[in-house]
Amino acid sequence: MRGKTRAIRIAHATQTKKIKDHDMRYTFGRTQTAAARLETIAEFFNPLAMEFIAEFINEPVNTGLDLGCGPGFTTEMLRQTLCGAKVSGLDNSENFLKLAREKFPKCNFLQHDVTRRPFPLQPNVMYERFLLPHLKNAVNLVNAWLGELLPGGFLFIDELEAIDTNVPVFQQYLAINAGLVRSQDANLFVGKILAAGAYTAKVLYNEPIRLPVCNSLAAKWFYPNTVTIWEKEKFILDTVPAEQRKQISSDLAKIQESNDGKRDIVWTMRRMVLHKD
Repeated sequence: MRGKTRAIRIAHATQTKKIKDHDMRYTFGRTQTAAARLETIAEFFNPLAMEFIAEFINEPVNTGLDLGCGPGFTTEMLRQTLCGAKVSGLDNSENFLKLAREKFPKCNFLQHDVTRRPFPLQPNVMYERFLLPHLKNAVNLVNAWLGELLPGGFLFIDELEAIDTNVPVFQQYLAINAGLVRSQDANLFVGKILAAGAYTAKVLYNEPIRLPVCNSLAAKWFYPNTVTIWEKEKFILDTVPAEQRKQISSDLAKIQESNDGKRDIVWTMRRMVLHKD
């Protein structure tokens, strides 16, 4: 009996460790500041995402699901794109979900870790953007998500593959953030990995798209992280001297305020559409 009890405890401990290893963690915070930053990002990327999804959805669908919905900006975009569908967002942050429910009452928001199956519902359409850079084993996770789709369903992926720039402060910022994400066993530029993955559904589309961004807008996206998460993350504190952090933050603030219209930075997004038979 003692041996059996010990075996049960070991099995439980192993299961608990696995759960902790796969907990979803959003690297760039879940505060009001993080939500405001995500809103400015959504203002740029959401119109492009609507066009992308509409190219492949030609018939009415019943349900849509936004994976890692955060404060709900992508969920509302999906609702507007899938006219008439019931659209839900999944996230494990109660703070983000509270903000989302207040701002987007026409959507449904559920607290759930997207690395855990089963999902609370099975949709016809799933969408994810800027989520997989924060998670381990991206290709395996995508295949797990495909198992949660209804037959005939679509999974749309909008992920970062590269950011190219000749602006020194942007280069420094990106190198530091890539290192931070890498320290969590994930990949900021996960699009490169996704592009070469093997999937359990038909790949309808798998192409990069290059998006030039104004320097001032890029700085607006970057700056908040330097005064929030950079002041708390152990990796940053251990590897980037305080004076360097301060200088990067100051330089980004100046570019943000310049509004000079220069476009010296380009996002490359990996776009994929997977169709479940």
